[in-house]
Amino acid sequence: MAMEDDDNEDTLLDIHRTSLLEVIEDRNRTLNKKNLIHRVFVLSKIEEGVSNRTEVGNRFDSFLKRMKNDYQTEPITGLMLIYMKHIVHVMECSADMITELARELVSLEEDHEIESLLAKSKILVISHDIPQRQYQGWCFRTLDIVEPGLEAYEATDTTENLTVDLLSQLLRLGSFLAKQPKLNLKSTMDSLHDKVPELLPQQAIVHFLLEDNDPCIMTPQEYVNIHDRPFDITLDSDLVWPLPTRLFPYN
Repeated sequence: MAMEDDDNEDTLLDIHRTSLLEVIEDRNRTLNKKNLIHRVFVLSKIEEGVSNRTEVGNRFDSFLKRMKNDYQTEPITGLMLIYMKHIVHVMECSADMITELARELVSLEEDHEIESLLAKSKILVISHDIPQRQYQGWCFRTLDIVEPGLEAYEATDTTENLTVDLLSQLLRLGSFLAKQPKLNLKSTMDSLHDKVPELLPQQAIVHFLLEDNDPCIMTPQEYVNIHDRPFDITLDSDLVWPLPTRLFPYN
C-alpha cells in the first residue's frame, strides 16, 4: 500500500504544469511576436530657437528607422503631434526601444555639439504588454494651432485626472485612425484639427504637465538611470552587529 502511495506521488510530481510565462510565450508565437509590446507616452517642449518644426519629426523618423535596423525587433508604431511649442508622442514598441528613446531624448536635451531641438521632455506613462496596437504605423504631423495663454493656465483638476484624460484622447485618436481606409489616411492625418478636434490634447494641459513637479511623472534621465545605475540598497539587517545567524534559509 505504501508503495502505491509513493508511485502516485511520483506521478503527480512528473505532471507538467503550464506556467503563466509559457502561456504568454505561446500567445506571442501565435501572434508572430518576438517581444512583448509596450506603449509609451512622451511630452516634450520644443527649443525656442527651432524655426522649422518638421526637423524634429524628421530627426525622430531617422532615429526610429536606425533603431529598427540595428535591433531587428518588433515594428514601431505610433504618432507624434508637433504643436507650435510642444510635442505629444505615443509609441508602441519593445522595451529595448523605450530605453533607446529615453536615451535619444536625453541626448537631444544635453548634446551641445549639435543644434538642440528639445528643451525638456517627460515620460507620462508606460503601458506594459498591451493586448493590441492602436496605430498601424509611425508618423508625425505638425499642427498649426495657436492657443494663447499657455503659461497662465491654472489646472482645475488633479494631475492624475488630466493625465487620464490626455491618454484617453490619444487612444481614441488611434482607434479613429485605425478605422480609416488606407487611401484616405493621409488626407485624414492632414486635417485632424478639422475632423476630430476633440481628440487632440490641449496645448495648455501639455504645458502644465511638463512644468508640473509631480514625482509620478518621470524624466527621460531618470528612466535611463534606472537601467544604467546599479541597484544597491542597504538592509536594516546589514547595520546590525554582530551579524544575525541564519540557521535556515527562511529565517
